Amino acid sequence: MKKTPYLITSLIFVSLLAAGFVTNSGNNSTQQLPPKDKHPEVDWSIGCAECHEEMTPKVFQEWNESRHGQVNFGCYICHGDGQEVFYKKGKDEGCLGCHAAQEVNYKQLKVKSCFDCHNGHTLKFHNENK
Repeated sequence: MKKTPYLITSLIFVSLLAAGFVTNSGNNSTQQLPPKDKHPEVDWSIGCAECHEEMTPKVFQEWNESRHGQVNFGCYICHGDGQEVFYKKGKDEGCLGCHAAQEVNYKQLKVKSCFDCHNGHTLKFHNENK
């Protein structure tokens, strides 16, 4: 009889602990994106280029006239797919897939990203306008 309260207390504790793990494990997809890097809701059946040509024509034109645009290098390589993963500012890992030979050690520099020197859409060095 004296073991019953301990058994009931132990069962309640284990149940609450298990419930906490179950409810937290289902929220992983919302934790992938920082709130500031959330792509606006759009019609995902339309491609990036088609949408951005209309919605952000200057950005589209910069990209389209760059070397990446000329070979149809997709937005998702720098920015993610927009739904599951989205980076407003491109990530260096996307650059290194093709430009591994140009990888630099940022610990020795004042800049911390490829995009500190290269415009993200024109790709011009030092963010030159021409």
